[in-house]
Amino acid sequence: MDVTALASVYDSLIAQADVITEATALPAAARADVDWRLCHIALADRIIAAAAREQIDQGTATVDNQPSMDPDRIKHMTRSTTHAQRVDNVRRNWAELRSLLARFSPADAQAQLTLRMHDRNGEYVSDSVLTWSELIEMRATRHIPGHRDALAQAVRPASRQAH
Repeated sequence: MDVTALASVYDSLIAQADVITEATALPAAARADVDWRLCHIALADRIIAAAAREQIDQGTATVDNQPSMDPDRIKHMTRSTTHAQRVDNVRRNWAELRSLLARFSPADAQAQLTLRMHDRNGEYVSDSVLTWSELIEMRATRHIPGHRDALAQAVRPASRQAH
């Protein structure tokens, strides 16, 4: 499966996350949002990687994003890791997901999966059916760029104040 576009977006997301450090002066709400996003992405990639293994092994998969939206899980992850560790989690989980997607056959890329969505409170929202290619395109064009842009926005006010 071609993940060139997604890889490029991840590169820019990780580069943006690397701009932020523990010492970066951010308002509390912005810091909390950055922490949430990094934990969410790392957890989501772990979920998608598990589903990719299911696809490879069984020919069918469900992606349930509930653990990546669970407020308690994200709070625990935030409290137990540093910013650099959260960025490293994103980097490592993306690398694992990328290697699994590289093993996909053309049939796997076009296989349907169930996507079970939950909101930021961990509450169930909906189920939908889409192909793996559609999921990867959605992550490459909307999901990951949205998180990257939010990370950039978090730093902008801080950098303007410094000048």
